[in-house]
Amino acid sequence: MADSIQATVTKAAIYVDLKRCIGCDSCSLACKQEFNVALGERWSEIYGAEKEDYPQVRVQVLPMRCQQCNNAPCKTVCDNLKYFAIKRRPDGIVYVDPALCVGCQKCIPVCPYKSMSFNTQKTNKLGKLGVAEKCNFCMQRLDKGLLPACVVTCLGVTLEYGDFNALRAKYPEAQQMGSSVGPRVLYGHMGDEPEHRTAGYPDAVPCHD
Repeated sequence: MADSIQATVTKAAIYVDLKRCIGCDSCSLACKQEFNVALGERWSEIYGAEKEDYPQVRVQVLPMRCQQCNNAPCKTVCDNLKYFAIKRRPDGIVYVDPALCVGCQKCIPVCPYKSMSFNTQKTNKLGKLGVAEKCNFCMQRLDKGLLPACVVTCLGVTLEYGDFNALRAKYPEAQQMGSSVGPRVLYGHMGDEPEHRTAGYPDAVPCHD
């Protein structure tokens, strides 16, 4: 059973059922525990977006993590600098090889989802402190036939890991990140005032300002 988790996966993906997500942050905490994520950093973040207008305002919970981009800007920057520390597996998962990272941080600002972190407690290739990090779908667990820590821990049974095409077929109405309309950011580390946007689920760049 466990070995079959990766056996049929051509392109790794995680489906998020927004109707079930309660914003409990258990996925974020599981991620921090699994990877010992640096203090003040998160590889998985939960935000909220205001939907509708008064008097029927409601808050839509919006989980956010690395989207394993097909044309990952972080990888492009790293490759252009000839460090080649950001790699892609055959299943599409993009990850940072800490043994090759020089700690330049050039990859961090180009992420459209603001999903990269910088761990100042780890030593990089140059022998100095600082290594770029990000979600890699718990690839070390996947290789053992285990599900990602966030998927296992999710209290709302919101997350489902599997092959992208299989999940697309199972949930034909599912939308990819950035394809739906108009949440307005309420909270997170976006500042004190709500930011109003017209497109995006979520509109990832302002969502993480």
